Amino acid sequence: MRNTTASSRSIALFLAAFTPMLASGPGFAQDIAATVNGEQITSSDVDQRMRWNALTRDLGTRMKAGLTGDAPKEKFRQMIAAAHPQSQQEALEAAARIKKQMIEDTRNQLLAEGGGIPRKAVVNQLIEDRLKVQVSKKLGVEVSDLDLEDVIQARVGGKGTDKKARTEAFFEQFEKQGVSRSSIKEVFRARLAWRNVIGRLYGQRIGTMPRPPLNAQADVHYDVKILKLAVGDPSGDKAAGERMAEAENLKSKFYLCAALPEDVKLIPGASIEAKDKATLADFPKDAQPLIAKAAEGRMTPPVLTGNAVEVYAVCGMEKADPREAAFDNYSRNYLQELREKASIDIRA
Repeated sequence: MRNTTASSRSIALFLAAFTPMLASGPGFAQDIAATVNGEQITSSDVDQRMRWNALTRDLGTRMKAGLTGDAPKEKFRQMIAAAHPQSQQEALEAAARIKKQMIEDTRNQLLAEGGGIPRKAVVNQLIEDRLKVQVSKKLGVEVSDLDLEDVIQARVGGKGTDKKARTEAFFEQFEKQGVSRSSIKEVFRARLAWRNVIGRLYGQRIGTMPRPPLNAQADVHYDVKILKLAVGDPSGDKAAGERMAEAENLKSKFYLCAALPEDVKLIPGASIEAKDKATLADFPKDAQPLIAKAAEGRMTPPVLTGNAVEVYAVCGMEKADPREAAFDNYSRNYLQELREKASIDIRA
């Protein structure tokens, strides 16, 4: 019995001494992409941010580009030939299966590519986010979980219980694509923390700058997704009314611009068009006041224009505001100062 106990103790002492050596070996070290003042950024963090970038950088447009042209058509033909269908029914089934596979393969490739942002640049994004959150804690202006929840709920819209349902749908949309809830929250936490930091350090200087005129709509540039629902006979009240109802239904469920291309696929006769950096003059007159009134991340009521019912999702806007320019300038310079003073070790 004593020998067994002594043996067990020897094994335990051996493992205790050997475990740190294992943890410092290649198998463990390769999972750490960088450290920022001792705080680790893992390869998993980088993968998560790359997926987030891909999903929020007009994935639908890039999907369409990846599935059109001669190369995808030739690949489709080759895959159909390799399937060796023996009848028309088998050919139709093979075509549907291959089309689904090509869509999934293209999506996975684009997600892995991170929206066109190189992995090294994504590591730098995460380094800067860590610095932003760290300095917010140092200055006592860190973002609470409640503040974070309020901002995300405001982003997705809705009221009361509907707000909670929309927020849950917002998270689930990304979770289905492999982006965790915690990763999404960290993106928003860094943004809010940095606003607090620049506001604390430079808010008084920025606040004394002149405000732009309230009616300066010509200086606002919009990133808009236009959803078009074709109307066969615009003079037919029934057809137009049905399309208006479909558009209203989509508007009530809308919460994320990145999800629109997928939503459009479920609506027969619907298409989507993107307009970036556009002014109000670039849109139909009936739509201009609706777009001007819509908040960022919201969708306008539908309007009938020609042979289609259109709704406009305002996915982004930029105002020619000297205070924003000042914020960007202070932000850029202070972030560079933080990087120069920080202890940063990039390993991958």
